[in-house]
Amino acid sequence: MLKCLNIVLLICLSVAAYHYHRETVQLESVLVAAENDKAEMRLEMEKVRDESNLLRLVVMANLSKIADPIPNKLLTVTAYSSVELREFPEQQLLTASLSKPKEGAIAVSRDLFNQGWVFGKKVYIKNHGIFTITDLMGNSKTKHVDIYMNDQDRALQFGKKQIEVVLLDV
Repeated sequence: MLKCLNIVLLICLSVAAYHYHRETVQLESVLVAAENDKAEMRLEMEKVRDESNLLRLVVMANLSKIADPIPNKLLTVTAYSSVELREFPEQQLLTASLSKPKEGAIAVSRDLFNQGWVFGKKVYIKNHGIFTITDLMGNSKTKHVDIYMNDQDRALQFGKKQIEVVLLDV
């Protein structure tokens, strides 16, 4: 009888040890996945930090031009978006510079374009940041900059403003 009881106890301990081992393996795999996620987040954070430092360097390199009121122009600044991208996602919309419209890009009026505000040049819009010229506006607009935004509601909310704008030598 004692031998039977020992066997039952041994089986119970074996089952408990098996379940404990299985749970430990599962927890270790969850821990490994969390460590991988943490490493990916660190890489993403470093990328954002690098982009932020690059932007700071560009601004610092052009600070004299940004701070100097002489090259600044007071321009009409509006925002636009591509409704067609949502309605016809298969359609490839292109800007006048033959690039896809994206955040951080602007269109300039043709009078500014003729003054050297050409595709690829960087522009600082006071209190809004640095943008790249990728598109042209229609002939009816003058002294005008149009910021591209992915979100149509945000573009409409931006409205029409008179803002100091600087063409950067980058």
